[in-house]
Amino acid sequence: MNRTKTFVGALVGLALAGTANAQPVKLEGTIVRGQGGVVLGVVERVTYRENGAPAQVLVRPKGPAGAGPRSLSYGALRKEGGDLSAPLTQAEFNAMPAVNVEPK
Repeated sequence: MNRTKTFVGALVGLALAGTANAQPVKLEGTIVRGQGGVVLGVVERVTYRENGAPAQVLVRPKGPAGAGPRSLSYGALRKEGGDLSAPLTQAEFNAMPAVNVEPK
């Protein structure tokens, strides 16, 4: 039993060490599509967790330049080819409130 605990502890330690040095995923500029493949917008900014995993993405809507970005949970998005897919219709995305973002 003690040997099993040591082995499991070592595996957990290796797994955590791997995530601690994870490189942030490059998502800025990625197209975000909604249901039916319609383009919702482009990823403008990403916030990351402490372990380097993406947490939230700010998506600048396709269309007028004055429209502010919408915040989407990265966990709700799926990779499809080089794009991201969101489980939203165009109307649902447009109805989301814009997020105020300070310039980088």
